[in-house]
Amino acid sequence: MNEAQAPTWRAWLALELEAVWLYPVIGARHETLRGAAAESFAAHRERRDELVAVFSDANAEPPGPQVSYDVGPLASAEEAADVAQSLESRICAAIVQLVGLVDGDQRAAAVEALREAALRSLSWGDKPEPFPGLD
Repeated sequence: MNEAQAPTWRAWLALELEAVWLYPVIGARHETLRGAAAESFAAHRERRDELVAVFSDANAEPPGPQVSYDVGPLASAEEAADVAQSLESRICAAIVQLVGLVDGDQRAAAVEALREAALRSLSWGDKPEPFPGLD
C-alpha cells in the first residue's frame, strides 16, 4: 500500500467493517436469513482481518468500526436482503477502484475478493452484471 492507494484501501476496509456489523444483526432478526448471514459474516470477518494485515504491513493506521451503521429498520427479510445486496454491491465498487491501483499479488487478491463479493451480492438477490462494481 502506498499513499495514493491508502484512501481506497480504507474505503474497502470500512465497508468490510460495516458487513461484520450488519450480518449478525440480519441473522438475529430474521431466522430465514440466519444461515446466509452467518456465511457472509464469516467471509467478511476473514476479509476484514486480511485488510487489517495490509495496513499493519504498511505501518498505516486502519479505520476502525463505527458503533452502529444506518442501515434502516430491517423490518422484513426482504428489506434485510436488500440491505445486504446493496452493501455487497458497494464492496464490489470499492474493490474495482483498488484493482486499478495495485498490481501483482495484490491485484490477484483484489480480483478474487471482487469475484466473491459479486457472488455474495447475487446470493442476496442482485442481478448479474458483466462487470460488477462498475456503474
